[in-house]
Amino acid sequence: MTAPMLVTDWFWVPVPRPNAETRLFCFPHAGGDAPAFADLARELPPDIEVWAVRMPGRGGRFTAPHASDVNELVAWVSAAMRPFVTGRYALLGQSMGALVAYNVARELSPESPPDACVLAALLPPHLWNGPPGPTGQQDVVSFLTSIDDTVSEVLSHPDLRDLVLSVVHADLNLCQDYLHRWEPLLDCPVLGLVGSDDPTVSGEEMTGWARGTTGPFSVQVFDGGHLVVQAAGAVLARTVADFLRASAGVA
Repeated sequence: MTAPMLVTDWFWVPVPRPNAETRLFCFPHAGGDAPAFADLARELPPDIEVWAVRMPGRGGRFTAPHASDVNELVAWVSAAMRPFVTGRYALLGQSMGALVAYNVARELSPESPPDACVLAALLPPHLWNGPPGPTGQQDVVSFLTSIDDTVSEVLSHPDLRDLVLSVVHADLNLCQDYLHRWEPLLDCPVLGLVGSDDPTVSGEEMTGWARGTTGPFSVQVFDGGHLVVQAAGAVLARTVADFLRASAGVA
């Protein structure tokens, strides 16, 4: 297997496939980073190449400044993607990453429309009672442990705990003043993904994203919780591959 490749500061390719027909740009959840999509990259077929987005302020981009809001982050990522969307491409975002992916897709559409968009585990903005993240008296730690069973071990280490919480806080703060407008709409197929045990959004609620595109929309529910892309594994990868191929008119 070809070694992972860093394209620019913004994009990491876990499984380089230079002959792939579709580039799938993947946006991580709050506090997440590009390696979250390494397993998905390995599970997808050879005609799809994952380009995982390296968010600022973490991992290899620890010293890069955080964006001040969603719109600034969308502008940064869109500018970074433009040189690389000359062929067939799609976007996939999980949780907060779905919000960024959706808005990047809209930003790029006038000049380089995507073939498809996959949105995972995020309540549609018109249903928000507040920004994504902890609600009421729930703190960030209890929120994280409720959506990710593996995070408790990381949070048990003081240095790692402070680092993780600072990144998560910065990501969640991006959404504090987010004001959603449905126009302009996407004009491509959109697939919603959700875990059956996700405490933040249900399959029925995910159908609200249908109003964001003039193209076809569907939702798939998988076993698992909030981080459905990782939880559902190979089953989800097959669903995404079939969706991307159908969107491109490939049997």
